[in-house]
Amino acid sequence: MKKNIALACLTLGVSLFAFESEAQIFKLNVTDYGAGAGNATFRSFVDTEIKKIQDEINKDLPSGPPQRMMEGMANSSVMAGKGIGSDYASNMQVVILGAGLGVGADLEKDQDSKSDLSGIGVAPGMMIGGNLGAFGAKNIFGIDGNRLNLYLNFMKYGLDRTLNDKPGKESKASIDMLAMGLHLRYDLVQRRPARLFGFNWGGVKLHMGYEYNKTEVKLNSTISEAVSSTSGSETISGTVSGSPIAKILVNTHSIPIELSTDVQLLYILSLYTGIGADYSFGQAKGESSINAGNSPITCTGGACGGGGSTIQVRPEANIDATGKASPFLFRGFAGVQINLPYLRIFGQVDKAVGNQLVGATAGVRFVY
Repeated sequence: MKKNIALACLTLGVSLFAFESEAQIFKLNVTDYGAGAGNATFRSFVDTEIKKIQDEINKDLPSGPPQRMMEGMANSSVMAGKGIGSDYASNMQVVILGAGLGVGADLEKDQDSKSDLSGIGVAPGMMIGGNLGAFGAKNIFGIDGNRLNLYLNFMKYGLDRTLNDKPGKESKASIDMLAMGLHLRYDLVQRRPARLFGFNWGGVKLHMGYEYNKTEVKLNSTISEAVSSTSGSETISGTVSGSPIAKILVNTHSIPIELSTDVQLLYILSLYTGIGADYSFGQAKGESSINAGNSPITCTGGACGGGGSTIQVRPEANIDATGKASPFLFRGFAGVQINLPYLRIFGQVDKAVGNQLVGATAGVRFVY
């Protein structure tokens, strides 16, 4: 699972090498036309052929405006934090301990993009909670402490992976993740006792809290791309090389308010659902550098001056953009939970209203 998380995030990191104007990952700039520099016809020919090579290099790669992708990253980070630090159906009486993982994604596609998504976020979480009434707080400003649960979650985790070790195409990546939060749950309507066939209604619960997610993705790659383009009797060929570096830093804060309810069937199975509203802020910021010098490209044929000419091409890349999280988000969520003695295993999905943001959370909890 760890490897899949890394690959998902870092594949997205590669996709963020994009240009606002051309919506392409790589751009090839001619820095020296060689012996034909003074010939306008020759320069026009070279520019046209280099653009063909550029299109060929980018044809199988995701593309899209970097600011839109950064917005997708920020909003996905917000969605990834849902469900890892709260509890909806465990029927905790005294204390709860658990671990979970949340993933968020912006599935909206840019019209010019070949990518299946515009952003992804990941949030790990270790959670501890307790019933305040069980710890002696029977009355808190007029609120029944037996109806009030408090939850804290925190987890910091890092991954380093080699994605490709082929000579000339090496790629290494790292992810650092931090998630933390504080949640309160108040039972507006208390659960009803078990009835026929173990059916039990969990009542209505009000949830409030604060969630912070930070993700830093770094990608280091080596590119050595053989290129060739032929037009009539003229051919341009050579190898474009470089060592691109990408860094994406995501920081988001979210304040959720939720209402939920649940039912228990045959004691072992619980189903829950609810609605939520989030006030969020924060951003995702991308930085990149290609770390490449000039690559010599040979031009042969009549338009190249008969005997040929050597031109110099430098590749460029850019994800230098910032995208902010949407301030207001409305969503619905639903989950399923397996109830074992002192143990709960759950999975949850969230879907935002009015856009393509989705989230999924899974985890295990010890309940007493």
